[in-house]
Amino acid sequence: MLPAVTVHYVGFHPRLILEGFDRLRLSHPIEKVYLLYDGKPDRYGAVSRHNVKKLLQVLTFFKPIPVKVNPLSYASVASTIYAILKSEEGKTVLIDLTDMPPYMAATVAIISTMFPNAKLYAARPEQSGEFIPDPETPEFAEFLERKDNLRLQDVYTVEKPGVGLELLEEEGEEIAVLTTLYLKNGSAESISELIRWLGKEPSRAVTRATYSRIVDSLERKGLVEREQEGRSKRIRLTQLGWALAEAYVKLGLMKSSQPRTPGREAELALSTL
Repeated sequence: MLPAVTVHYVGFHPRLILEGFDRLRLSHPIEKVYLLYDGKPDRYGAVSRHNVKKLLQVLTFFKPIPVKVNPLSYASVASTIYAILKSEEGKTVLIDLTDMPPYMAATVAIISTMFPNAKLYAARPEQSGEFIPDPETPEFAEFLERKDNLRLQDVYTVEKPGVGLELLEEEGEEIAVLTTLYLKNGSAESISELIRWLGKEPSRAVTRATYSRIVDSLERKGLVEREQEGRSKRIRLTQLGWALAEAYVKLGLMKSSQPRTPGREAELALSTL
């Protein structure tokens, strides 16, 4: 049986997360644990950080790795999950959806389809809705009124890969293009500018044709988009392209971090909670 890694987002239910983890230990040889938590400076973030500290203590034996994430940011969630899954290839990665908000869970599900070693699960409580007042009390009507009057802040979309599940070659030029765009704030004015950033000569026909094909491939895969601006086309990362580029930057930092301190994975881990 392959060694297993677990990934948990810690929100409001640390006990449920822990009980689900203990159940998994009966059937999987778990060798590493990632604990994702909300780094936003709001009440949700405060609860998440409080609860992750509890789990860090309880799971000390596994040297859990704390990872800060913004659960409402596509780039933050997707890049973090992609980097973890890429760094743990060859192992079974069990991703816990128990405490994830819907947008985060949907993003994780999309990214996990790129990795056959990823499995999703959720710990289901004996009962749910315990925060809802008794329907026979005045508090129940007040509760419904508050919920019915919630107002929209924004609409989030979850981008999917355009084609296939094997998006990128490990050391291919596609990764170089994505990470270069990422490090240049996400876009290039033209294919010529992109080629220059990559250290090549855009006036050479062969070079230009090669990188045009690479950009075409990335566009089909839903990782970049092109926008006509005058005589040239601006090349821009999509949300998914940005997230994967960020993930490869994190992976590069992880690989160059030597020696590693136990319980830390370069930029994936956080020094303060």
